[in-house]
Amino acid sequence: MSLISMREMFEEAQRKEYAVGYFESWDFGSLKATVEAAEETSSPVIIGFGAKTFTRRDNWDDRKFACFAAMGKTVAKKSSVPVSFILNESDNISMLKRAIELGFNCIMFEGSHLSIAKNMEFTARLVKEGKSKGVDVEGELGRIPAAGDGLKEDYLTSPEEAGSFIEKTGITALAVSVGNVHMSGGGETAIDLDRLEKIRRYTRIPLVMHGGTGFPDRLVPEVIKRGVYKFNVGSIMKKVFLEELKSGLLQENLEEMELAYVHYLVDWLNDRNIFERAYVAVKEIVKEKIRIYGSADKGLRGTYKLKEE
Repeated sequence: MSLISMREMFEEAQRKEYAVGYFESWDFGSLKATVEAAEETSSPVIIGFGAKTFTRRDNWDDRKFACFAAMGKTVAKKSSVPVSFILNESDNISMLKRAIELGFNCIMFEGSHLSIAKNMEFTARLVKEGKSKGVDVEGELGRIPAAGDGLKEDYLTSPEEAGSFIEKTGITALAVSVGNVHMSGGGETAIDLDRLEKIRRYTRIPLVMHGGTGFPDRLVPEVIKRGVYKFNVGSIMKKVFLEELKSGLLQENLEEMELAYVHYLVDWLNDRNIFERAYVAVKEIVKEKIRIYGSADKGLRGTYKLKEE
C-alpha cells in the first residue's frame, strides 16, 4: 500500500467514529513493531519520529534525518494497512521544510511557545509550503505541559482562538490542551470535556490529543465524540522496551559469555535475542492502544482509495 494522507485517514475515522494512533518510533525496530501491530489488528496507523530524535546542540543531524525518512517511507509502502508518516513537534521551519523534501507526508509545527500571531504566521506558511506537495500540517494552540510541570489556566486552548487559528492557517488537524499531559506516568489525567466540547463548536477539523501514554482509557470514547481523531503515544513504548531489555540482560552472564554468543543476543534471529523480545513488548502495547482507540479492523483493503506511486 502507498502512503495515505492524514486528511483522508481522519475522514474515515470521523465517518466511522474511531481515532487513529500516532506511535512515535526511535529506530527501525520500533518502527517495524508499530507497523506489524497495525497489520495484525488491520488498523490504519500514523508512524513517524519526533524532531528531538535528530536534534543536536547547534542544529540537527541531516544524515540521520534523511536515513530515517527513507526508512519510514519504505516501511509505509510495504505495509498492508493504510499508513501516514509524520515528523512530530518541531518549531524549526527549515527542518519542517526539509521533512517535506524527504517525503514525510505530514508535519507538525509546535508553535505553542510563540505568540498566537507568530504561531499563526509560521503555521500558515508551512500549510502553503506543503499544499502543493500533498503534505498535511498539524498545528497546536495552547500549551501541553510535561509531567511534573503543572497545568496553568493560560495553557488551555481557547475555543474562540481555535476557530480563528484554523480559519487563518488552513491546517489539517489541531492539537489541543484540555488537561492532557506529555510523558505522564498514568493515573487520572483531568480532562476538561466541557472545554473540548466548546472547541468543537468553533472548529470542524480533527482534533489531536497529545499525551496518549497517561490519557484515561475510559475517556477515549468521550473525546472521540467531541472531535478527537488522533492520539499521540510515545513514552509508554520506550518504557516497556527498556523494561524488557533490562529483564533480558539480567538473564545473561555477559562476563562469562563466549564472544560468539553476543550475536544471538543482539541481532541474530533466535529466542535469546533480547532486542527482538523488547520490540515484541512494544508491539503489544501498540496493539492494546489500537483496540482502545477503536481502529482495529478499520484498515482493511478496499476501505481507502489508494494512490500507488
